[in-house]
Amino acid sequence: MPWWTWLAFGIFLLAVVAVAVFSAFAFGRLKRLAAAAAGIEARLDEVARSAEEMERRMARTQERMEELERHRARLDASLARLKVLTSALSEARGGVTRLQKRYLRK
Repeated sequence: MPWWTWLAFGIFLLAVVAVAVFSAFAFGRLKRLAAAAAGIEARLDEVARSAEEMERRMARTQERMEELERHRARLDASLARLKVLTSALSEARGGVTRLQKRYLRK
C-alpha cells in the first residue's frame, strides 16, 4: 500500500479517536447537566410548594384582617354607646345631686 493510504488511514483513526474522546466528554457533561436539571426541578417544586403555602397564609391573614375589622367596628359602636351612657349617667348624677342639695337643705 502506498504511504498516503497509511497517512489517510492514520488521519481517519485520529479523527475516530477524537470523536470518541469528544463523545465521552460530551456524554459526561450531558449526565451532569441532567443531574443539575433534576436538582433545579426539585428546587422549583419546592419553591412552588412554598408559594402555595404563602398564598394559603395570605388568604388566612386576609380572613383574620376582615374579622379584626368587624371586631373593631363592634368595639367602636360599644365605645360610642358607653360614651352616651356615661354622659347620661353624669347628667343623672348631676340631677340627683341638685335634688339632694335642694331638698336635703330644708
